[in-house]
Amino acid sequence: MDTRQKLEQALKDAMRSGDKTARNVIRLVLTNIKLVEVDRGKLDESGIIALIQKEIKMREEAIKEAKSGDRSDIIEKNQVEIDYLKTFLPVQLTDEETRKIVQEVIKEVDASTMKDMGSVMKTAAER
Repeated sequence: MDTRQKLEQALKDAMRSGDKTARNVIRLVLTNIKLVEVDRGKLDESGIIALIQKEIKMREEAIKEAKSGDRSDIIEKNQVEIDYLKTFLPVQLTDEETRKIVQEVIKEVDASTMKDMGSVMKTAAER
C-alpha cells in the first residue's frame, strides 16, 4: 500500500473513530497533494513523502514561533500533528546503520579513490 492509499485509509479510520485532529491533518495533506497535482501533474511516492516532510517542517517552524510567544496550546497542537504525520514517513536509518551500509558497499565496489564515489553512492542509495 503506497502512502496515498495509507492517507486515504487513515482518513476513513479517523472519520469513523471521531478523531478530529487526525481527520483535519490528513485532509490538509490530501488537499495539498491534489493542489500540487493540478499544477505539476500526478505525484509519485517520493513527491508525496516530500510534501509530508514539508508539512512537518511548517509545523516545526510554527512551534518555534509559538515558543517565542509563549503559546503552549499551539506548541502542543503542532507537536501532536507532527507526531501523526511522521507515521506516514518511511523509517529513517540511524547514523550507525548508514555508516555500516556505506562501508559494506565500499568493500563490494572496491572503492579506493574519490572517483569511485558515484558508484558507491548509487549502490548505497538502492539499499
